Amino acid sequence: MEYIESVRLRDLTEGDLEFIIAVTKENMAPLIRGAWGLDWDRDFEERYTKELLSSGVVKEVYSSNELIGYFWFSEQADKSQVFINSIQLRKNYQKKGLGLCILKWIEQNAMNHKIQYLCLAVQEINPRAVKIYQRFGFREVLRENGSIKMRKELGSRGRMDKPL
Repeated sequence: MEYIESVRLRDLTEGDLEFIIAVTKENMAPLIRGAWGLDWDRDFEERYTKELLSSGVVKEVYSSNELIGYFWFSEQADKSQVFINSIQLRKNYQKKGLGLCILKWIEQNAMNHKIQYLCLAVQEINPRAVKIYQRFGFREVLRENGSIKMRKELGSRGRMDKPL
């Protein structure tokens, strides 16, 4: 297991898939409904699970021995960018700086692999997340279908532009 700040990371185990789907649904169902008008139904859950299991890297986040969240990212085919698919934490672990620690870990991992950019998409109706990503150095590159696509260039300025 790897450590970041006060949490441990572990690779995804399929035994924890039920938790991962539950925390994602709890956090994202209202945003998906508000941004795209979609319900988190069985079909949506199955597509999400299939995509999660078939692409990228999924790291589980533990505090003590408790699974509290996960994050999922994928290196793009041309190896110039990493796309952050999802960062999910249980509600009682949000707003404590853990998301920032996860972003820093992803950034450092990408820089270690000579990646040029971090990319992600965030729902327009989630302004809190948009502000966090902007403070971390992400810039908007496109708006479509209720989402804001953002990108951060890595390199010598691979740190936050402003303190959180």
